[in-house]
Amino acid sequence: MLDYEDAKALVFENVIALEKWLCPLNESQGLALSEDILAPHGMPLFDNSAVDGYAVQAADLATASKDNPVRLEKLGYISAGDTGEEQIVSGQCVQIATGAPLPPGADTTVMKEDIELDASHVRFFQAIPKTENVRYSGEDIAEGQTVIAAGTVIGPAQMAVLATFGFAEVPVRRVPKISIVSTGSELVDVEQNPQTGQIRESNRYMLAGMVKQESCEVVKMSMVPDIPEILKQEFEEALQADVAMVSGGMSVGDKDFAKPLLKEMGVEEIFWKIKFKPGKPLFFGRRGKTLVFGLPGNPASSYVLFEEFVRPALRQLMGRKILEEEMVKARLDEAILKTHKRLHFMRGILHVENGEYHVRPLNFQGSHSIGSLVESNALIRVEANSQALPKGCQVSVRPLLNEID
Repeated sequence: MLDYEDAKALVFENVIALEKWLCPLNESQGLALSEDILAPHGMPLFDNSAVDGYAVQAADLATASKDNPVRLEKLGYISAGDTGEEQIVSGQCVQIATGAPLPPGADTTVMKEDIELDASHVRFFQAIPKTENVRYSGEDIAEGQTVIAAGTVIGPAQMAVLATFGFAEVPVRRVPKISIVSTGSELVDVEQNPQTGQIRESNRYMLAGMVKQESCEVVKMSMVPDIPEILKQEFEEALQADVAMVSGGMSVGDKDFAKPLLKEMGVEEIFWKIKFKPGKPLFFGRRGKTLVFGLPGNPASSYVLFEEFVRPALRQLMGRKILEEEMVKARLDEAILKTHKRLHFMRGILHVENGEYHVRPLNFQGSHSIGSLVESNALIRVEANSQALPKGCQVSVRPLLNEID
């Protein structure tokens, strides 16, 4: 059996980012940029006013005070969208809107609230520093500057920047296509009433939801009984995707047909079984460009293995910079008395208290536990063969994308 770190390294070694393509901006959220975005021009594009007020030459107001106001001739009004080409000279000012271009000759803007109108003139009551209330060309982003780095996931903020610089199409990696096959003759569909010995199948819905969190496309979801002929047909369809996930049939039971069938169908085994809890019988392989993850049928095992192995692989396929949520240090609110011969990622509840992370392990850690999935928002790393961990000690914790009460 492989150690956790060695298994993860093998996954990363075998994942190659998908090909680049140009995606329409309004469809790009959740995808990762395939190249650096350089500013084709500075931002702001031109010197403009930061407030509604009056554009002036600051030197004209050097002696202005409440007792000694300065009167300047008012020339007109520049609104947002105007060219702002009318030049002012000493002794003049022009009314200006927020975002409107600063006219030639002006070097500052006085807020509208700080003046008084006097027929064709404007009275100013205080001196104002040069460049006050002005947004200068390129002061936010310089021309040629890297504004978004390759591998960054596109969100609303990035979309705003891309639109500002005219990127109607965005260079990204192709969206990975994912297939999910749940196996087991004991499984029935969500709308059926289980009979004795049967259970409603949940893993494909869980895994599909986790896949969609990564903005990947689920192209196949199926549930099949432990019948080799049917399994083989479903596997062949699943192997047309970029990533095929097979849930169940990965251990050594008499009805665990999945792994031998996959190998028979040309899937190269890269590894099978890891020193890890929950989810020892993890299978990872490939056929051509298709990656194959064989996950246990127990939902908690599949959930944890997805977080630790599949999610990072999907992110690497998409060319993302951040492949997994960074581990944090947290204090144990309850002791962990039982440890194991294998590295154990325990489900727990993470919260912040007095500016510090705290975590409490769930009492029930069964690999079949559905309840632990909705009750936890973190995985606590407990090393193999470790001593009991006392309350108050620090542990490494992986935050999960799971909202809990």
